[in-house]
Amino acid sequence: MFKKLFKKIGLSDTHYLNQHTPHMPPEERFFSSIVGYPEIKKLMMRAIISKEPSHILLTGPPASSKTIFLLEMNKGLDNAYFIDGVSSTGSGMIDYLFDHSSTKYLLIDEIDKMKVSDQVALLNVMETGILSETKSKRTKGSRQQKMNLWIFATSNDSERLSKPLKSRFSVFSLPEYTLEEFSEIAIMLLEQRYKIRRETATKIANSVWTRLNSKDVRDILKIGKLAKPDETDADVDWLIDTYKKYSQK
Repeated sequence: MFKKLFKKIGLSDTHYLNQHTPHMPPEERFFSSIVGYPEIKKLMMRAIISKEPSHILLTGPPASSKTIFLLEMNKGLDNAYFIDGVSSTGSGMIDYLFDHSSTKYLLIDEIDKMKVSDQVALLNVMETGILSETKSKRTKGSRQQKMNLWIFATSNDSERLSKPLKSRFSVFSLPEYTLEEFSEIAIMLLEQRYKIRRETATKIANSVWTRLNSKDVRDILKIGKLAKPDETDADVDWLIDTYKKYSQK
C-alpha cells in the first residue's frame, strides 16, 4: 500500500515510520521540496498512515506551499488522485472515483472553488463512506459506491466552504514565508530544476520579492525557466525589468 512512500523516504517497513533516520526524519524526506513547517509535515505523515480516514485542510495566503504539499503526496503515494478545484469539474472527479474504486487519497487544490453540489458529494463520502451520484432527469438513475477516502485539500478562503464540510476537516493555517525562507526555496528549486548557480538564484529571489512585490514561488519558476545557469546580475535585472514591464497582471 505504501510502496511509493517507502521508496521515496528510503524505508522498507512501517515500523520505522515512527523512528528518525540518522540524518533526516521520514516526513522531511517525503516533503523534501518544502522549506519549513516541520510540525505540519509530521502531522501530515501521521494522517497519511493512519488506520482510519483522516481529512486535512491547509489554509493560508498564496505562496505558502499549500499546493506543494498535495503535489508531493500525489507524486509519492500509491492510489492518489489530484484534482484542481478551479479547472476540474465535480462530475469529472466523481466519474474518476467510480472508475477507480481503489483510490485512497483524494487531493483537492483550492477546494473552495468547487461548486456547492460537489462539496455536498464530498461531505457525503466523509460522513458515510459512500460515494453517491443522482443523475439528472434527462439521464435518470443513480449510483453508489463504498469508498475509504483520505481527503487532503487546500483553500485560500475556507469561509467559502459549507460549514458542514469544513467541520469534517482538521484545519491548519500556514503562515507566509519570510524573505529568508523564500530565498531558500528559490535556491533549492532553481538549482535542482534549472541548474542555476546559488548566487543567481538568490538574486532572482530577492528581485521577485522586492521588485515584483511577489511572494509566489511560481514567479520564481517563471523567471527561472528564462534564465541561463551563468546569468550575471545585469542579465537578471533585465529579465525582471522586462517581466515587470510587459507581463499581464
